[in-house]
Amino acid sequence: MRCYQHIGLTDEAEHFLDVNAETESVKCPTCGCGTVTRRKILKTEEEALFYDDGPLLQTYLLKDGRECKEAVQCAPWSSGPMGFLCLEIDGEEVFKWTEKEIEDHC
Repeated sequence: MRCYQHIGLTDEAEHFLDVNAETESVKCPTCGCGTVTRRKILKTEEEALFYDDGPLLQTYLLKDGRECKEAVQCAPWSSGPMGFLCLEIDGEEVFKWTEKEIEDHC
């Protein structure tokens, strides 16, 4: 079966968001009682890569007031598109996967 494979962000991008993204408390999505802290998401958009599936790209609010968006860096094919994401800040893509890292996943 061919379908979207989510590779996601690099570890460095995840760490950047852990340190720099605003957070908010929300109801626990599992049990509904209590709260959990998560990154503050301003919006979520679906990127349809193939078969009308693909990643849900989120936009975060950073502590300095800027927005930080997830973007599809590339989507090589391996039994369906593999979504490698990076971050976009002030129109610049940062924390990108290297060619070697991408090849190692394919």
